[in-house]
Amino acid sequence: MMAGSTARSTSQMEDQENEIEALQSIFADEIHVISNRGREYCKEISIKPNNLGVTFSFSITEAYPDVPPLIDIIPATFSLTENQTGILLQNMYTAAKDMKGTAMMLALIESAKDTLDEMDINYHRVLEQKSDDVKDCQIVCPFFQQGKCRFGTKCKNLHPGQKKMNKDEESELNGEEKKKVEGQKEEQVGGKKPPMKTACDVISRIQWDPELKSSHFIVGYLDRFLGVLEQPFDDFSWVDIATVDLNTLAIPRHRIQYFKYHDEIVWDKRVRLDNVFGSTGSQLTIGDVAKKFQKESLAEDEKEADKDIKADKVEQNSKTEPQIKIVKKINKNAPNYFIAIRIDDEDILKNVKMVQDSVTENTKGLEAACATLDSLHITLCTMRLDSHDEKMAALKVLKEIRQEAARLLPPSLLLSFQGLGNFYERVLFSPPNKEPALYTFINRLQDKFREAGINLAGTRKQTNLHMTLVKLRRSDMDALCMEYLDDSYYSKFLHTYFGVQSVSTIHLCSMDNAKRYDGFYDCLASVNLFDEC
Repeated sequence: MMAGSTARSTSQMEDQENEIEALQSIFADEIHVISNRGREYCKEISIKPNNLGVTFSFSITEAYPDVPPLIDIIPATFSLTENQTGILLQNMYTAAKDMKGTAMMLALIESAKDTLDEMDINYHRVLEQKSDDVKDCQIVCPFFQQGKCRFGTKCKNLHPGQKKMNKDEESELNGEEKKKVEGQKEEQVGGKKPPMKTACDVISRIQWDPELKSSHFIVGYLDRFLGVLEQPFDDFSWVDIATVDLNTLAIPRHRIQYFKYHDEIVWDKRVRLDNVFGSTGSQLTIGDVAKKFQKESLAEDEKEADKDIKADKVEQNSKTEPQIKIVKKINKNAPNYFIAIRIDDEDILKNVKMVQDSVTENTKGLEAACATLDSLHITLCTMRLDSHDEKMAALKVLKEIRQEAARLLPPSLLLSFQGLGNFYERVLFSPPNKEPALYTFINRLQDKFREAGINLAGTRKQTNLHMTLVKLRRSDMDALCMEYLDDSYYSKFLHTYFGVQSVSTIHLCSMDNAKRYDGFYDCLASVNLFDEC
């Protein structure tokens, strides 16, 4: 057995060398091979054809070609959406599986070109000699794409859609006019935004402003493994991070994502929100937010006072009656958190909206039963988390499962949604395609939660993944005087293809907290399954 395995391994290595030699004869200096002895992927082959604006990277194991390579694509002269990237990789991996056991890298490149052609994407690199003015303009300026290029029409890289002035036009403009034109061009490209106050500025304001209580603030920060987490401001040490020990909670300032005043986000660098200083043009400061909160608190206090007065009157009028104290019990078997995959593909959202519109046009008031597009998701499992220790245990599980994701999941996880189903004629949903690797991942995730002592309240034994479009709750049924969803509302969409969702992140979501600024659930953590640690 050992001799046979050794012979097979030697044969595979010879096949690899022969294929690489053939590729080197075709691509010459356009191919680079890196050997990684002792690692899972023993060779990395990077191919950048001169006539194509894309680089193909293949990482192979010693078992290649019996085991398909790990594939990566790096566009240079064009860009791909996440959905397009997912489709391209999916087609390449499908082709790789079909060609298992044979030399396949050149064929995979051709397969990628066919897919790009179907997407109507111009991936060719222009090689003709150009004049001195434009010969360097074959690379799209990455700063222009972000709206940040400060060179305007003088930039040597390509600005798609922007007209470049020729030398005669430039010479006709005097200094002041040229500056004016450049300023207008820059404004059209992206517009210069006012500088935003930094996280350090916010920290200093909270620490030194006598009118602010630091205990009223919460910090949302980026954990390397678990995504965005929240902790009270006072839990952190704000001294130089190099001076603290391992038992002290401290973070680099650049990992801070947002600050909350009570439950309201007042500074968020992800969306350039600054209601602490008002530096981004919101014309709100933390003083305004604090005053608004105080007014709301006073209003709540007045309501409570009114309730107490009414309660006193009731008590005076019923002194002879025995008083029964009602204590609301917490149902420990009711879930309050869930693990979700967010659905945000544009095609899926568009088609979901189409179905929801068809359902609601038949019955007024049914809009409240429709899931909001910003909150669409599929649930992997539900759980009950009450104490701080339980939440920390759940975060630890997510950190551990992240390290297993590469083994359990394919490099590109894609879920396609087609057709409609219903639960008890009250819940309308669309199921994703059956992806065995995802179900294996879910089972492993649930097992790890149970091992950590997490109560998976509400989690069914048999996983039934679905994206809810409409959910008829008891309150909706009473208000609308209807017991079920009439299938005639959605029958014409029973076989509708909704689209493909590329999956890279799972979220630990709260059922009780208010939703975020972007309409999705408040997340205790968001974990990218495929980022390198």
